[in-house]
Amino acid sequence: MSRAFAGATVGTRRDRASSVVFVALVVLFGLLFAYDLFEAVTNLVSVPGQARYANNDFYAENGLDGLVASPPWFALIANVALPPVVFVAALVVVRRRPLPVVALVLLAGLAAVAALSLTITAYVQSV
Repeated sequence: MSRAFAGATVGTRRDRASSVVFVALVVLFGLLFAYDLFEAVTNLVSVPGQARYANNDFYAENGLDGLVASPPWFALIANVALPPVVFVAALVVVRRRPLPVVALVLLAGLAAVAALSLTITAYVQSV
């Protein structure tokens, strides 16, 4: 009976250790996703105030309607929604998976968010 109890204790320690590592991975990748979210919010706030959009009233008053531009709101809002959606989707996918799979899926999600955010930022700057 003592063997069964000792085995349960070792299993419990392993479960606690893997839980701590899992939480550490989630927090680390959560911070990295939060940085991408911060960049997206910064773009959402700063892009509409840029000079090409600030002069729209002047262009409209002087009949230069061809120069009037509006910020690409859909792209800016999609860029803000992307990091939280991908982070939550990655957490749903890695539920009850081994730790290497957790790290790999979170890294792949982070890479996808970074690539899409960079693409959206390039599009917004080119409009």
